[in-house]
Amino acid sequence: MVSRPSAAPILIDCSTVPEANWCWRPEWYCGSDSVYGLLAKFGSLNVLSTRELCELFVEKNSSESKNRLPGRPHFPVVDLRYTKDFRVARLANLLRLDTARVRLGFVESLFPNATQIASTDLVWCPYCAKHGFHSPAFQLNYSSVCPLHGHMLLRRCTRCSSPLPYRLNATIRGELFSCPSCGKDFALAIRSPARTLEMKADAALLFADYSELIRFSDQLPTMVNACKALVGRPYMPLFISKPDIYRRSASFRQFVTDVLVSVSIHNCKETQASLNLLAPSFTFAEPMHSPHATQAKSSMPSVRRAIKSVASETDQKLQEAWAIYRTVRRHLWRHHVCQHRSCAQLAMKTLWWDLEGEKTKPFCEIALAFIRWRMQWEGRRIPATLAVSNRGIVPYGLLGWISKDSPISSVHWSPAFESWLNAHLLAAACLDSFAGWMMLSAAHKVDHQVRWCMKDHEMFTKRHWACSGRGTPLEPGLLFLEPLTSSNYLSANLLSCKCTRMHHRVTVLALARVKR
Repeated sequence: MVSRPSAAPILIDCSTVPEANWCWRPEWYCGSDSVYGLLAKFGSLNVLSTRELCELFVEKNSSESKNRLPGRPHFPVVDLRYTKDFRVARLANLLRLDTARVRLGFVESLFPNATQIASTDLVWCPYCAKHGFHSPAFQLNYSSVCPLHGHMLLRRCTRCSSPLPYRLNATIRGELFSCPSCGKDFALAIRSPARTLEMKADAALLFADYSELIRFSDQLPTMVNACKALVGRPYMPLFISKPDIYRRSASFRQFVTDVLVSVSIHNCKETQASLNLLAPSFTFAEPMHSPHATQAKSSMPSVRRAIKSVASETDQKLQEAWAIYRTVRRHLWRHHVCQHRSCAQLAMKTLWWDLEGEKTKPFCEIALAFIRWRMQWEGRRIPATLAVSNRGIVPYGLLGWISKDSPISSVHWSPAFESWLNAHLLAAACLDSFAGWMMLSAAHKVDHQVRWCMKDHEMFTKRHWACSGRGTPLEPGLLFLEPLTSSNYLSANLLSCKCTRMHHRVTVLALARVKR
């Protein structure tokens, strides 16, 4: 009997078999890397130039296109925002990753609605670049700071002010994360093969959540338009604040969901009460006899409002913001700082120089928080100037809030409704920042050191808000505000810090030790 040979095994998925002679460390992939960061780490580990990376991962130009292009280059210039002309499958094969996960390193795949507004030049965090990490969310110009380090994102070389291209070009010398003009290297650590580039688990989870937060924000306009279509008012103003990048994405997603559902069925009061939906924090509707109510019936703004200059509008907003800020400041001085006024006044007289960037010993928590809160909103760097008259000063903190955090005016809003909305949001921001300074002062007391930096408030927790409607009797304006989670902690901290004779004496001794 003759035995027949068995059939040869068939290899179905060849992409799972990595190619030989190439090195990679799987722990270097954190899950949120851009293709730029992956290529930088892979090229440094294998000592590959940009030209050799193009030979590996870029599709060659056809013979017809090479004849038409000047210089006849063999490889096209690949815009790393898109997957065009890039061999994604081969990169996934060499990195031993799934192709779908590698595709998420492109802006085109992760943020399909915002690819056109993504930066064509590299936007990176200098501390992340030291470990070879870069997130595709950095390219969207959505935030100006790194969510992990709190450092400002760089857009140009710190030596020659030249942009770093977010492209793979075989004709450009130099490595990735280095300036092609002057050669400055922003990722010296990844050039050493003995150094590990593994990211910590908590940092990897933070960047994954940050990418998910930006991805949800990318889909937010579609959700808002669907809500307007469901209500039957496609031109109804509906604004939602930017998410806080230092908070988890789940809180913002839950808030947006509650707001959209509440706006959708707001006219049905019985259904809203039975479902226990998110109720608006404040409601605004102008009376029928108001001159602005008649004006708001028209879908187009008045000629006077349309031709109003930007300078006069900004001055009016600044005056209104200054009045609201002074009201909140007076409230905090009377009801929160009340027993610690002597501590605050003594600190203002003692600290007469510019403290930005310096370190001092801590003193009264409430006085320290109130002084730094005023320095933030009034834009002052010397605490002693807080005790003088406010005439002639420019409150740069309020100007920054107006230009950055105040809602963009809608043509369907009346001036009264816009002022009402800005007043509520500014008052909430002022109270939230004071709570943040109180928590930071308590942390300084534990550390026995105060580091004076005016940008510390940028990392404070911010409440999300949303606004719908025009503020008319037929369509009232609804303002949704998240509850202040730190209010209980703030009230407990204020009650625990009582101003006794011993406390005042300790504050005097602490301020006496502060020397320039």
